Amino acid sequence: GVPEALRQRIFEPFYRLPGHAEREGGVGLGLSLVQQIAQRHQGRVACEAREGGGSCFVLSLPLKPPVA
Repeated sequence: GVPEALRQRIFEPFYRLPGHAEREGGVGLGLSLVQQIAQRHQGRVACEAREGGGSCFVLSLPLKPPVA
């Protein structure tokens, strides 16, 4: 999972968790893009600890009011 101290930092452009840069591909833009898209839709994204280990990513977007 993602250490608690780094859960906000992983949404910064080009940030990659220590140790992952050597093992995994990518440039560290994915979560930053997800956050930007969520914010532009008045939503948010968060990284939370998962019971039993690992991380859970939560994307929250507002519901559009029904058209009358």
